[in-house]
Amino acid sequence: MSSADNTYAVTELSFNTAADEYATCMYQKSLVVVSNRKLNRRTILGQSDYKLLGFTQQKSTWSVPYLLPGVFTGKTNHGGITFNKNGTQVFFTKTLSTPNTYALFTAHKSTSYNHLWRDEKQIIVAASGFSIENPWLSTDGKLLYFSSNMPGGFGGYDLYAVQVFKNGVIGKPYNLGAQINSSANENFPSLNPDNTQLYFASDRKESIGGYDIFYAFTDTKSYSAPKNMGAAINSVSNEIRFIPTSSTSGYFSSNKNSLSRTMNVYAYEKVAAAAEFSTSSQQD
Repeated sequence: MSSADNTYAVTELSFNTAADEYATCMYQKSLVVVSNRKLNRRTILGQSDYKLLGFTQQKSTWSVPYLLPGVFTGKTNHGGITFNKNGTQVFFTKTLSTPNTYALFTAHKSTSYNHLWRDEKQIIVAASGFSIENPWLSTDGKLLYFSSNMPGGFGGYDLYAVQVFKNGVIGKPYNLGAQINSSANENFPSLNPDNTQLYFASDRKESIGGYDIFYAFTDTKSYSAPKNMGAAINSVSNEIRFIPTSSTSGYFSSNKNSLSRTMNVYAYEKVAAAAEFSTSSQQD
């Protein structure tokens, strides 16, 4: 049975609202979500529409969301974000003058105050006017993936990667090539914990409808032909940002809820993997 045929149990999370919520990464024990929901707190007065919120799971429920502080706030829209394994460096995106055009930034955690981030700096990887979106840092911290509509791609938004050196400086970005990118849009890259599978969302012709989640095997230097993850995950609506937290479970986001039609966050569990393990154990 191929990976794309495995069955997943999918559950919509309880903290979703009628606003947009899409998960972007895990940070410490929190699921970080981009949302335009309104919070009745003085701390967010004057904030942008799309902000970064942290949710912590508490047994069968989720905590009240908290606004990520410091460099993650402001009057411009915030988008995708990714942290290194030690939680000492972050790469994140936010808009500058154009509401839907994102720029890439980095910052380092303060050594004096654990909750503060310092040395915020924009990373220029494309000419002005082109968007840099949804970064994802590999587990080993060596490669930063992102999506962009910069010139030189295969059409629409393409996936790119760039080397991250030990001092935190990044190199020159390169396109992942025609094996991954298409004349359609590719966005929301992510990796499994051992960096052997690349996930992304695309509205290419192989999608069931809108954006679907695809996967490809990788050694971070080359990539297999992408495959659709199938109807257990994808639908005729849009599915984006696959976030594996283990080999069998994680999160993704979709606007398939027929009542809200906005982006919501879902948890998934690979059911077939447990069944295959059980069968294998019995044969042993």
